[in-house]
Amino acid sequence: MNLREKVYVATVPRGIHAILGADIGGTNSNFGIFELTNNKLILLFSLHAKSQEVTDFTQLVKQVQKYVASNYDISIQAALFAAAGVVSPDRDRSKPTNLSSIEIDAHIIKQVTAIPCVYVVNDFEVIGYGIDLIDPSDLVKVHNGPERKWAQKAIIGAGTGLGKCIMFWNNAVKRYVPVASEGGHADFAAQRLVELDLIQFIQRLEGFTCNVSWEDVLSGYGIQRIYQFFHARTTNGHHAQNEQLPHPDEIFNTRNHDKHSWDTFELYTKLYARCVKNFVLDSLALGGIYIAGGIAAHNLPLFELPAFTKEFINCGKQRHLLEKVPVYVITDYNVSLYGAAHYLVLEGVCKPS
Repeated sequence: MNLREKVYVATVPRGIHAILGADIGGTNSNFGIFELTNNKLILLFSLHAKSQEVTDFTQLVKQVQKYVASNYDISIQAALFAAAGVVSPDRDRSKPTNLSSIEIDAHIIKQVTAIPCVYVVNDFEVIGYGIDLIDPSDLVKVHNGPERKWAQKAIIGAGTGLGKCIMFWNNAVKRYVPVASEGGHADFAAQRLVELDLIQFIQRLEGFTCNVSWEDVLSGYGIQRIYQFFHARTTNGHHAQNEQLPHPDEIFNTRNHDKHSWDTFELYTKLYARCVKNFVLDSLALGGIYIAGGIAAHNLPLFELPAFTKEFINCGKQRHLLEKVPVYVITDYNVSLYGAAHYLVLEGVCKPS
């Protein structure tokens, strides 16, 4: 397996004990190597692999361990894997929702690697542990509003899938505690005829026998589905074949030159805003909502559009609440790595020497 390395410090220390914080998503598997110094986590470097190419996840972890040891003489003493999916009650197993070839099993990883302490946690839950560790400049406020003290907060983000997390204030530990969610798989409900047409198009195109979810329209694949939908509307029902579809980034980047791309961008903006709005209302996140994920990080202007704000506050009885909720976009994609490592430190489940 090919590993790509990115270094974040001038000189990587050698011969130390380190924490491995990893984010295992539907597209990329990212591994961050952290040094814990004076109770502060320092991201030394990260390693990256393509998730769809992984056939044996435990062997990939072994490869990461070997790379770290052979190149830097670093010993991994604790590891946490943030998984894009439901995690077992003991936080030791997960089968990522959008990865058919990967299963994360903490017990097997410990047996094969001899890493003393290994945990598995939901990927958006760990983002809640990482927000306070990234540079404040990487939290871009796209909707102004005062953070209500001790009120719930929320995290949402689209990428290969659609993740969500609710954060509540725990007065006993004097901090916010994240709670995982699978709300990205909730039903997408149409409000306009074009949206109903989109739902029916997706169901026909992919043979769905179930309802279309928010993930189905807001993920990277969702962008391509919307593009296919608009393409089919102007070609007598003939949709672009999968192999001809442009990458989601290309669709958005060509929106000023291609009508289908513009229509996709416009509808996607409104749907994302509505989904964010709904989650704020569901969780009563008056402390603010954070938008994470690769799509947000690469398309910040989308969330600064008047169309996004207009749809976000488009609510009859609770518009006045939404007008006061701060909305942030997280532009540091390493927030998950920080959160994974911070979980181990903050919860005290692993204490590397």
